[in-house]
Amino acid sequence: MDHINNDEKIKQLLRLHDEPCLHIDEMQAHNIVMQGCNEFMDRLESFYSAWGKQELTIDLPVKQVFSHQDVQGDFRLMPCTVVDKKLKFVKVIGTNEEERTIADKICVGKSLLIDYYDNYIYATIDVCALSSFRTAAVSVLAMRYCQPKAQNIGLIGMGRIGFYSAYILYQWLGLRSFLVTDPCHDTRKRFESLCQHYMPEAKIELLPLAGVLDQSDVLFLTTTSAKAVLHAENAAAINFISSVGADADNLSEIDASLLESHRLVTDSMQSMCLGDMKVWATEGKLNQEDVTILPALAETVSTCDEPTLFISTGIAANDLIINQFVYEKSQAATLTALKTGTPPCR
Repeated sequence: MDHINNDEKIKQLLRLHDEPCLHIDEMQAHNIVMQGCNEFMDRLESFYSAWGKQELTIDLPVKQVFSHQDVQGDFRLMPCTVVDKKLKFVKVIGTNEEERTIADKICVGKSLLIDYYDNYIYATIDVCALSSFRTAAVSVLAMRYCQPKAQNIGLIGMGRIGFYSAYILYQWLGLRSFLVTDPCHDTRKRFESLCQHYMPEAKIELLPLAGVLDQSDVLFLTTTSAKAVLHAENAAAINFISSVGADADNLSEIDASLLESHRLVTDSMQSMCLGDMKVWATEGKLNQEDVTILPALAETVSTCDEPTLFISTGIAANDLIINQFVYEKSQAATLTALKTGTPPCR
């Protein structure tokens, strides 16, 4: 007891005041965005609309990527501040390619919500589920702007981002039929089980890659391919293509030949710092003037007469919005639980 009292006295003398901080784990984050999918998507759409109208002051530094030759994968620092909403954020995210401690989870790390004035961290949130969901979310938002009447939806890659893409299309836009392909048997089985649980009315048709390409007018690529999956010969006739898997310099989903048939849209010019767009820029095949950013489309929905290629390698602005949404919902659930005497759902 004396030890506790002494520690408290020393703490006061050193002025080591507590920093209140909430932690939200993967399943809590997943459950919140699944239950609040439509509300979040509406918020994301409103955010891009305000961004496009220049109603927001957004400080979005380029993500920093750190890698070492003797270790597979990398880790990244992704900061963002939305001045008007008094929001500060940074994500520390790593690619777990070595899997020495954590098995079968490629995306690891924490998101940090930071007090705007005092700069302490008031929430830490596991990154895997939310990074996948926000990637799927901005991809679907781009489709809504560029091809709002799309019906024949193809998914190439049936992992986490592929599943979340299908779920958002199902829940937010009311689409019920998906053409899917993935070379990995285990990934296909997990995808099918998740779809049966979360979207039982959906029709999931598993096809070879060629079948998905032939029958789709919209394609979502969420692969870990090291070489281009789509090119002018097999995808020039597809109205909308979203590529979000090639977010590192050793990955590729799209061949530059598709730039001849499709306008290029991205959520941020930062996509030119990694993956396919970086290669095209380095080779002199792509200039910034050739790229449209998603906020610019927020108020002018396309008439579906221009084939579009959307590429995103991930930006902290999208992370900030989804992490703040999850934090607010978690706080609201805790407040409700205190009032009703029932524990919040996990």
